[in-house]
Amino acid sequence: MMTIKIKYTLVCLILIFTATVSGYLLLFQPSPQALTFTPVNSISELKRALKTAAKQQRPVLLDVYAEWCSPCIALTQQTFPAAKVIPQLKKFIRLKANVTANTSADIALMHHLSVIGFPSLLFWDTQGNPLPQVRISGFINADDFNRHLQQAVIFPAVSSGSQNNAQ
Repeated sequence: MMTIKIKYTLVCLILIFTATVSGYLLLFQPSPQALTFTPVNSISELKRALKTAAKQQRPVLLDVYAEWCSPCIALTQQTFPAAKVIPQLKKFIRLKANVTANTSADIALMHHLSVIGFPSLLFWDTQGNPLPQVRISGFINADDFNRHLQQAVIFPAVSSGSQNNAQ
């Protein structure tokens, strides 16, 4: 009779230990590194950021959003932090324009960029040229966004170099 109680106690201790360790590992597992976006509050700040990116020969992604916009929130919480999207986004200079306050600077920036809805994702290539053909208006899921970020038009030097190597 005593051996059954001992076996039962040992099984319970093992289960409690396993559950505790599993819970600890789930709770403290490393989360994906959050990507930072540089705030842009005016046309002049945008122009400076674009000039810097062109010098570094890096493409630019600008997220124009408002805090009250639910698709903007979903984009920030679901699409940008997706594991498949993060490596693609790391290739970009990432900018964010929060136009929630609707100040004169916000309105001027939206007019300058021809933004009429949120979220609006705007792109520039590695030479600083705007890419209106790859602009995104509205929410996009992680899978579609990942494919979108891999377009050759965003990285013209890479695509033309690979074409030259193929000839």
